Amino acid sequence: MSLILIAEQVLNGLQFGIMLFLMAAGLTLIFGVMGLINLAHGSLYMVGAFAAAAVA
Repeated sequence: MSLILIAEQVLNGLQFGIMLFLMAAGLTLIFGVMGLINLAHGSLYMVGAFAAAAVA
């Protein structure tokens, strides 16, 4: 395995981990501060699921 491939995969992992952290922190803040579920997130989940189904 080449050193460039390993470095690229490490950077991809860091990017994905940071993205998941930001999404989790945002949802935690919204649900924790407001005390209720924001309905805008449901539409985003629906769009993401539709896009994933279309690609699959």
